[in-house]
Amino acid sequence: MKETLPTALGVREERLTALWKERERGGPFDNGRGHRADLMAAWPFHIAFAGYFLWWLLGPGDMVWLAAAILMAMFWVGARGFAFPRGALLWALFLVWVVVSLSMIDTSGRMVGALYRFLLLLAATVFGLHVYNARRSLSLRAISAAMTLFLLAVTAGGFLAMAQPDLVIKTPMAYIVPSSLLDNELVRDMAIRHTTQWDPTLLVQGEPRPSAPFLYANTWGNIYSLLLPMSLLHARLEWDRRSLWRWPVTVLCLVSTIPAVYTLNRGMFVGLAVVALWVAIQSLREGRWKGVVSGAGALGVAGVVWMVSPAGTAFFERLETTKSTVDRFSLYSMTLAELNGSPLLGFGAPRPSPFPWLPSLGTQGQFWTVLFSHGYVGATLFMGFLGFSFLIAFRRTDLAGAVYAGAVLATIVETMYYGMTTGLIVTFVAIAVIARGDVLPDPVVNIRGSRGRTGA
Repeated sequence: MKETLPTALGVREERLTALWKERERGGPFDNGRGHRADLMAAWPFHIAFAGYFLWWLLGPGDMVWLAAAILMAMFWVGARGFAFPRGALLWALFLVWVVVSLSMIDTSGRMVGALYRFLLLLAATVFGLHVYNARRSLSLRAISAAMTLFLLAVTAGGFLAMAQPDLVIKTPMAYIVPSSLLDNELVRDMAIRHTTQWDPTLLVQGEPRPSAPFLYANTWGNIYSLLLPMSLLHARLEWDRRSLWRWPVTVLCLVSTIPAVYTLNRGMFVGLAVVALWVAIQSLREGRWKGVVSGAGALGVAGVVWMVSPAGTAFFERLETTKSTVDRFSLYSMTLAELNGSPLLGFGAPRPSPFPWLPSLGTQGQFWTVLFSHGYVGATLFMGFLGFSFLIAFRRTDLAGAVYAGAVLATIVETMYYGMTTGLIVTFVAIAVIARGDVLPDPVVNIRGSRGRTGA
């Protein structure tokens, strides 16, 4: 005999109440009975991404990843069903090798920088494991919403930089940190914020490039190339749900392109192209050729409009006048030559270039940082993990799988020219989503057969 509606609702209410009580028992003050890993707290994840612009204004910035990772790890205590995804051992071996290679560092200043980068690698690990396990509390929609709010912070920083390119913000952190620590370049850049990566004192002036809410314009481009596809996926999800959020999310994705084109960031466009190409390939494999054709047409029109706009003109002028590509190849050649002195362990951290006009050896790309700092073994483990994570998603022709796998593929490409300590946080979220096997839910259909609103 079928249940009546009140009975069914009552059973559902009792079940939700039981799940909530079980979730409340978890966390750092576990009562000994344990709690489910898939119901671990989601709020540390959300406050890190959604509140990033605030953390930038207050000073901590990327330190929020470390704080959020500690909070998330506290909820692992006593969690029942906590598991590790495939490839975790490979990444664990890389982290061990990083610790071993720290023995090659020759100064205390470089040790501080190396430890900071290592802590961010650990934070990315925690984010990935937390997302992989907290499948109920961090659903695909909740994750994509957090990425969209992060895009909002990035977009707001971009517009602030466009409006006030020479703005300097003395954060509350500047009044708290001892003056002796402010002599450290990293601490000073966190305590005193700049909206653009632009030096007005240079004789040869270029266009101010938005960097807020990050330290560098290239970091802005790297993060944006990963977030925009995820936010577009969230827009698709909200449209399928007929949610009221579908319009704000769509408008945000469109408006975010304005500061993006003004960053004059070549690598960002490469990363976005990689994601778009991969999604198109997987869509064709799935038979969604109409979406590919319409998407290609929209991108073609947008590309023509951009090329004839002032932003497009400035971009091509930068291509003609910049010497950064030549300098990068010179730096990479010197990095490989210097690495012959310690091919297995590397040097633990980047070191100054013999030419003062060039950046330090082992910079201008996460791959080169890993290679120079941790040797060929470390670079093999690092790239091997990213490659393995992408390969396990090769068969994912669904839209969610294609977008998140595209983000991993873009990361592999961008490691060649972007430093990605912050970007790896987003990448590890993508890897965790792929490992979980999340797909977009089917749109809910009402009695008349049209799409209707779904629940939260």
